[in-house]
Amino acid sequence: MRAAVSLLLIAFVGCSSSGTSNATGGNGPAGSPGATDAGAPGSPGSPGAADLAIGGAVDGSGGPSDGGATNTSRCGAPLDKSAPTATSIAKDGPYSVTSYSSGLPASSAYKSLTVFYPTNASGPYVVVMLSPGLTEILQYLQPWAQRFASYGYVAVFVEANDTNNDSEATRASGMWAAIAAIKGENTRSGSPLAGKLSGCIVTSGHSLGGGASISIANAHPSDVTAALAFNPYDPSTSFSSITAPTLIITGQNDTTAPPAQHGRRHYDSMSSSIVKEYVEIQRGAHTSAISPGTIPGPYAVSWIKLNVDGDARYRPFLDKPASGLSDFATTLP
Repeated sequence: MRAAVSLLLIAFVGCSSSGTSNATGGNGPAGSPGATDAGAPGSPGSPGAADLAIGGAVDGSGGPSDGGATNTSRCGAPLDKSAPTATSIAKDGPYSVTSYSSGLPASSAYKSLTVFYPTNASGPYVVVMLSPGLTEILQYLQPWAQRFASYGYVAVFVEANDTNNDSEATRASGMWAAIAAIKGENTRSGSPLAGKLSGCIVTSGHSLGGGASISIANAHPSDVTAALAFNPYDPSTSFSSITAPTLIITGQNDTTAPPAQHGRRHYDSMSSSIVKEYVEIQRGAHTSAISPGTIPGPYAVSWIKLNVDGDARYRPFLDKPASGLSDFATTLP
């Protein structure tokens, strides 16, 4: 079964997202960011046991064999009614998406927040944080925000105070503060998400933001349900304290964050006992993972669906395809 699906994966390489136009560009860091883990301007708090223990099992027993799904995810929302296919997983999901930025708390750790959420899905919603790389503004990661929200998640873009001159550690501080802010939306009067958020938090980002994503998971393991890092930049931190399922996607020809010094080193520094996966795109540059319209999209969505929701129907899309990758490693069973 996995071999057959892996062959199907070839079909979606190069496909475009059906949502917001994919952005290109985004420069890597001009200098070396700090190697220390992120500081924390106040703890956003850990998810409660009830947030993480609702519904379907990690082995996917929450969905019947006919491809439908009647049970809830481990974070409380209904599992997808339709089983994914090689065609569907290469595109935006079934939900319409809207966004807002007003009414959100200000912080000295970030410039602004923009929240994308599904308008016709059922909560409680998993929150996916998005942190940008150096020089990157909303337009660069908006395709990812669109993709995640269209699959039933709340995506939060964290705009940096200094887009052009800061570090992975600064990006991580901004994301940590933003996690506290978005949790407050669950109880804020007038929030579109009041009463609709679960305690499940996924960190993600590109370049410096990718380094920030796994830094948060490393420094605050009990607060992160899963982590995604796209072309992550961090030349020296060991990520041995991460316990959350972690996916790293990078490029073979990334000269800003070469895999040997960054993405692959990050993966190898994580404990072999955790659930982790490394995907290296053949001939991929530093922008190779910035777009969900090609190889990264199905991997990232499937990672959350399997490891956060507990929907095993997405497991085959996390195998290595017959072509398109230069390196691949996983501890997934």
